[in-house]
Amino acid sequence: MSENEAALSHEAHMVREKKDLRKRLIAKRDALSKELRRSLSDRASLHALSLIETLAAAAPPRPLPLTLTAFLSFGSEVDTRPLIASLLEGPRPPRLLLPSLRHSKTIVLRPYDRETPLVPGPFGILEPETAESVLASEVDLFILPGIGFDRSGGRLGYGKGYFDRLLAGKSVAGKRIGLAFSAQIADRIPTASHDHPMDYLVTEEGWLTCG
Repeated sequence: MSENEAALSHEAHMVREKKDLRKRLIAKRDALSKELRRSLSDRASLHALSLIETLAAAAPPRPLPLTLTAFLSFGSEVDTRPLIASLLEGPRPPRLLLPSLRHSKTIVLRPYDRETPLVPGPFGILEPETAESVLASEVDLFILPGIGFDRSGGRLGYGKGYFDRLLAGKSVAGKRIGLAFSAQIADRIPTASHDHPMDYLVTEEGWLTCG
């Protein structure tokens, strides 16, 4: 087998491995009752706030508020509404951004506050109804969704690559935080060179530094 054939075989194996893992982890997440998901989401929100406060306190003093991306939950994902509400109601709210795919094939980060209307995007996920956008290079912290994570920082997305492309810019230096239920944590997430690892992982059990 040539080197090129071996590389293609490895890539095909990884695609199958990711597909099988997605099915298993989505099934585990979907199996959580609505009541349990709500309770676990509240606990994960508190741990995410603790991590954000820890990272903000460790950062050099700056005149501008923290710029932070979050996401609005879809399906059986961790409910991020408690986290977003707490961030916006805090004594020093961050500049909060949410991903948008309306009118674009790549993620556009749009500012969001309590006065910003929300409209459904291409996948039915709510997005801020504003034309304003912010570059990913301005983001201090990325709070990211995923189907699965591992403790080394591996992230398994939905297979479209939207967030990997968002994080791929050379000037994008914000810390990456994976937010999920503990049921979504795998022993190992298969990763490729274009996959961007998480710096931190947050679940209802707490937060940890990846690596």
